[in-house]
Amino acid sequence: MMAKRASLQWRFWAPAVASAALAMLSFPPFDLWFLAFVAWLPLLLWLPQQNPSPKQAFQAGWLAGSLLHFVFYWWLIHTMQAMSGFPWLLALLVHVIYATAMGLHQGLALWFVRSLVPTGPTSVLRATGRALAVGTIWASVEFAVPYLFPWYQGNAFFRMPIFAQLADIVGIPGVSLVCLTVTSLLAQTFARKPFRVQLVAPLAVILALWLGYGQLRIAQVDAAPVQKTLRTLVVQGNATLQEKLSEGMKRLGMLARPERLTRAQDMTDVDLVIWPEGTLPFFWVEDPVGDKEPGKPAQKTRAPQILRDVKWRVLQLEKVIQRPLLTGSLRRPEMLWTEEARNSAILFRPDGTHQYYDKKILLPFGEYLPGTSVFPALKESIPGVSHMDPGELSGRMDVAGVKLLVNICYEALYPAFLRAEGADADVLVNLTNDIWFGPDPAPTDHLMVQTARPIELRRPLVRSTVTGVTVYVDAAGRMHEPTDLNVEAVRRWQVPVKALESPYRLWGDAPMWLLTAGVLAAAVWRRKSLTSQAG
Repeated sequence: MMAKRASLQWRFWAPAVASAALAMLSFPPFDLWFLAFVAWLPLLLWLPQQNPSPKQAFQAGWLAGSLLHFVFYWWLIHTMQAMSGFPWLLALLVHVIYATAMGLHQGLALWFVRSLVPTGPTSVLRATGRALAVGTIWASVEFAVPYLFPWYQGNAFFRMPIFAQLADIVGIPGVSLVCLTVTSLLAQTFARKPFRVQLVAPLAVILALWLGYGQLRIAQVDAAPVQKTLRTLVVQGNATLQEKLSEGMKRLGMLARPERLTRAQDMTDVDLVIWPEGTLPFFWVEDPVGDKEPGKPAQKTRAPQILRDVKWRVLQLEKVIQRPLLTGSLRRPEMLWTEEARNSAILFRPDGTHQYYDKKILLPFGEYLPGTSVFPALKESIPGVSHMDPGELSGRMDVAGVKLLVNICYEALYPAFLRAEGADADVLVNLTNDIWFGPDPAPTDHLMVQTARPIELRRPLVRSTVTGVTVYVDAAGRMHEPTDLNVEAVRRWQVPVKALESPYRLWGDAPMWLLTAGVLAAAVWRRKSLTSQAG
């Protein structure tokens, strides 16, 4: 009896651990993208072999998902220690809770698959339909169930953009859909002996169509005529966490390096200089400054002299380079600081004017604490958590006749937001500061998710970061000259503006909502059918 129980337990754990390991290996830092096709194969093979109940399928998927998120987000422990001063054990506990919550994605996916998709021998046509059902269920759960940091199985192909071109139809979940369809066909091929070699035909057709569409769309992007070119100079100053956490004069190195690197450049062929999020060491303030000596402000202010000195340095640099400068900074919108701070992008122009964009999608537990709008007393409950206000200004900025959509860090994880904010923008510009997230793979994970946006919207992305990875991603999702991590770097990119369209730009997430509604309707129908049979 004990041997039988141990055997059943092993049957439960083995496929879950195997799927979690294969999935993890398909993402950074391992980047074995081809394993994305088989990552969930152990669990999909386990379903027909062991015939578990939907509850057991949920438990197996939940275990696999929790293990995957525990490893994938290991860097959150460093972030909680660096940003909020958590002791290591407390950070580990919070991380375990977070990973367990995020593992619900895979648990729900397996529950729906077991509940809705029949197993057993069937025709090639029906097997293909079952595989499409598995892919649709998986993509729908990925799409509809909330993430703190949205990422999908389809993101594994970020270094192989030919597979990611489907994102311009229904977004990156559509890539997950086809990927899991392939996995399901493989599972049905090998689930029983003799192997069902006849399923190789639909598998080959799906792969051929997938690769064919990818090649076609990349060729169309390359063939589209260039209407304008935005000549960018992007500076990675490589601030350190120690500087960020320090006070007073020690923080000025965060500004000194990008300032030095920028002054050393020839501006002849530059339309726009870009610095990343959080480049300025303190708040940008509204206080006036004098010529060289700031002097006494005309109004009451809470800004110390060092903040006005930093402002003066930036304005003087703008006079020297005589090119628009886009940079990120915390901002105090009025002099007495009665309002909460904003995480902002500021565009300085040579004529002395400037334009603000205040981040609209704030990072939970980093830039605000959820629940504080209802319970203000919670604001000081976690040290290191900022209390910022979301912005209302548009991120649309025009430079050299090119329409930019400026977004900040976390916002680039949300394609629907970028689509709504800048439907007519020519170029996406993302300002990011990953200094809190520690060493790789966290910075590469963040980059991985952002590379889908140029494909979905068919607009190039210029990504400027403090410590890397700074990169230009073209409208086909190909990365150009990515910087190394934790180094000073300067990149010059001539970014082409092309009149490209995509189905996703037209209809957004509507197809995914329809697919999700279909999955839920099928689940309701299945439940009613079982209830009537039992009655």
